[in-house]
Amino acid sequence: MTQIEWNDGLKLGLGFQDQDHEEAIALMNAMQTCSDADFPAAFAAHTEHLAAHLARENELMERIGFFAKDMHMGEHERVLAEVADMQAKIDAGDIATVRAYVENDLPQWFKDHLGSMDMMTAQFALQMGET
Repeated sequence: MTQIEWNDGLKLGLGFQDQDHEEAIALMNAMQTCSDADFPAAFAAHTEHLAAHLARENELMERIGFFAKDMHMGEHERVLAEVADMQAKIDAGDIATVRAYVENDLPQWFKDHLGSMDMMTAQFALQMGET
């Protein structure tokens, strides 16, 4: 189990983004600790948050003319497709595979994405006057 603890070191300085990241961590951790019976609802809650979170970041990148928006938005599309594939596994009754994804792959992706693409986007946005 790879839970992430929210702390000030994970903040990137953009208000909405930091709030979204804190909520994402809480939802990821909740998925890891809930029962199998509650897992589908917890996964759906995370998926709903993820889609809204990434849409907000995409809108920001469009608005500020972020130079690497195509690459960053492409990664958003990739992870949303991956999550949709996981939802199909849940729908087919394969909770174990999705739990492994939630415990290993998703937290690692989140940390890597936050420390690279999101960090670069936040720094650019802050330079453009975003808060």
